[in-house]
Amino acid sequence: MAALHSQGKKVSKANLKRFDLNLLVVFLELWETRSVTRTSERLSLTQPAVSQALKRLRTALGDELFLQSRTGLQPTARAQQLVLPVRRALDELGGSLFAEGSFDPATAACEFHIATSEIVELSIAPLLARTLREEAPGVVLRLRAMPDTRTACTMLEDGDLQLLLSTRDIQGAGIQNEILGELRLVAMLEKSIGPAEGVMPMSQYLSIPHVVMQPLDHRGSIVDHVLARQGLKRPIAAVVQNYMVMALVAAQCGYICHLPSAVATQFADILGLAIYDLPIEVQPSRLIMTSHTRFRSDPGVAWLSARASEILKNWHQTQ
Repeated sequence: MAALHSQGKKVSKANLKRFDLNLLVVFLELWETRSVTRTSERLSLTQPAVSQALKRLRTALGDELFLQSRTGLQPTARAQQLVLPVRRALDELGGSLFAEGSFDPATAACEFHIATSEIVELSIAPLLARTLREEAPGVVLRLRAMPDTRTACTMLEDGDLQLLLSTRDIQGAGIQNEILGELRLVAMLEKSIGPAEGVMPMSQYLSIPHVVMQPLDHRGSIVDHVLARQGLKRPIAAVVQNYMVMALVAAQCGYICHLPSAVATQFADILGLAIYDLPIEVQPSRLIMTSHTRFRSDPGVAWLSARASEILKNWHQTQ
């Protein structure tokens, strides 16, 4: 472990021999929770013990490390410099000490809980399920409805979820986000009504009725926002609560619907729908995998994260 410097103070190798490495575990938990109380709960220590550990850290490193504020503990500049090297050092140490706790997907018997939105689930669930069937037949994949951001962070922190797959850039203590790709929106219409291929003409786009999803909140659809900025409005004939129902209504009523291209390709041939590029510019949504540092030494979650990242990035390149 490299020597630590703070305000001109150097922790020499001799001092390092007397340094309690357990203090670094407390340091990381304080970084992630920003709370002495929550750190004590997660480490099964008393609050006075955590406070004493923080005091020893401050003395050893010559820095306050965390300052009290109305919103919790705030890290100093020195703490921000230390967090990555400390995390790497403990990860390497843990990997060396507990290498026997490796994960063999071929023989593993466990469950992985992933929260995702409906549209992301439609896009990626078949890929993940097929991968587990082929590589980890004893593993059960449980996809759960995406909760609100605060609940999602809590469920990750408590271990009730291993991953989130969504279009949200979630922020919080211990939260890690990885962008896996994008979900590009396309239009779908019964084949006999629309053009042969390519971009749907604006005249058809604004004259043919649309079936849409019920907006999650009052802000409405991004498509309607883009149209409104151009002084345009599309005719909406039906509002539904399920993407699969939306595609069925489009197929049976000759309406236009919008879906990510990955989902559209799955429905097109089955429902007799053609896929078209939009006549307006709509920014694609980012597909983001969210995890928590509490799982950094869990080989099973590490395998799941790595495979999900690889699979979905490769899949995105083919879209």
